[in-house]
Amino acid sequence: MSFKKLAFSSAFALAASLMIAQSASAASASYSTQAVAPSIYYKNDWQSVAYPVLGSPPSNAKVTQVSYTWSYTYPRPTGLLVYLCNNIGTVCWNVTNYASGTVNFTGYDVPANQSLRLYAKVEGTGTMAPLYGGTTTVSVNYTY
Repeated sequence: MSFKKLAFSSAFALAASLMIAQSASAASASYSTQAVAPSIYYKNDWQSVAYPVLGSPPSNAKVTQVSYTWSYTYPRPTGLLVYLCNNIGTVCWNVTNYASGTVNFTGYDVPANQSLRLYAKVEGTGTMAPLYGGTTTVSVNYTY
């Protein structure tokens, strides 16, 4: 093979691989939204709130990273559990010990066009004073 043919073949292969790499890369976007954490009046009773989806994520978009904050009145009772989940509660992260942070939903096929939910309850026996929820936020990153 001549040098000219080899150089042309190499240049063509490089250009083709760059086009494939560009078309294979996923687009990404994000939105931020808030809700009020659900108040809890009884022990062992899960409460939840859905975060509204902002914008119109494509139907094939999947959630990747989610930054969150949650808030409840003090003093917080022993047995408080807080989870950040997909809309149907099948993919959840225990965020009880961190009132703010980031969780990674990558690989769990969580649709970005469906709400995420904050679930909370107080485990234990006996009565309790009401636990009032404060403002909670999520910043949802997704790819499509």
